[in-house]
Amino acid sequence: MHSTGYKALWIALFANLSVFLTKAIAAWVGNSAAMFSEALHSLSDLVNSIFLLVGMKLASRPADMEHPFGYGKEVYFWSFIASVFMFGVTSMGSITRGYHQIIDPHPIEAVELLVIALSLAALFEMYAVRAAMSAVLNDVGVQARGFKAIAASFKNINNVANPAVKFVFYEDFAALVGVVIALIAVAISKVTNNIVYDGAASIIIGIILGVMGVMLAYENRDMIIGRAAHPNIVRRIGDIAMRVPGVTDVQEIKTMYIGAHSLLVNMTIETKPKLSIEYADDIVAEVEKRIVKRLNIVKEINIEVVADDKISDWQKKRTELNELDKH
Repeated sequence: MHSTGYKALWIALFANLSVFLTKAIAAWVGNSAAMFSEALHSLSDLVNSIFLLVGMKLASRPADMEHPFGYGKEVYFWSFIASVFMFGVTSMGSITRGYHQIIDPHPIEAVELLVIALSLAALFEMYAVRAAMSAVLNDVGVQARGFKAIAASFKNINNVANPAVKFVFYEDFAALVGVVIALIAVAISKVTNNIVYDGAASIIIGIILGVMGVMLAYENRDMIIGRAAHPNIVRRIGDIAMRVPGVTDVQEIKTMYIGAHSLLVNMTIETKPKLSIEYADDIVAEVEKRIVKRLNIVKEINIEVVADDKISDWQKKRTELNELDKH
């Protein structure tokens, strides 16, 4: 189980609990649709964090006869459930509450309390976003600070294999945006004495969360089906194999994530013709040893050896991977 993802998830859980209690009290006192949506959002985030913790716990179980590659994909299933929960509960609840506030407006009370609560929530969310960005950068092995860390996090988020890290990042960022929108809406509603802004903010927050829920559901569906590793990783696997003495080419590399930080690799390498079986086995063992040593994400590897057919495949495939990486 990856400690970085666990740490980010626990931080998000306690932050969501604190923020939910703050927002819930303010929403009850202030009668604001935007604040209600934010309270609902934090409640959903809290429940989602629990789902993800359950998924990571179940995913850590060792392999057995029925699941020879382990239970790593449990984390993708529970992350999928969390994304559906975000869409069904948070998004639809926020949109519904905003709609009713527009067609049947109720005055906002205790605006000062709402502003204080939202300001405190913004501080909590900024801390959570900072922790989530750190988790993203650690997951992909990138070092950056300040504003560069923000840009690097968004640039590398699609390369993150751990759905818990990815979910927490999107969740916390959406929460921060929602808090800012709610804060602006409450202020404008008070200044203009027009409650429509409060209802509109609730609907906007709901739409943002709905988009996030659908996007994360699609992402986890892709991982459950069986996504291949990023082209950078595939390229590194091939390059490592090509540097082993006796390997003349790499015909094929197939990869699939079987867990948040577990990669299955099937590859075919070529060796010089007429090698003894013992020497071929030594080459396979050395290729496997080097790949596992340099890429600790590789947990399962199967290598097939064929005789050199004098046609080089790896350079052509490497060029194709470079083109795929650009897109």
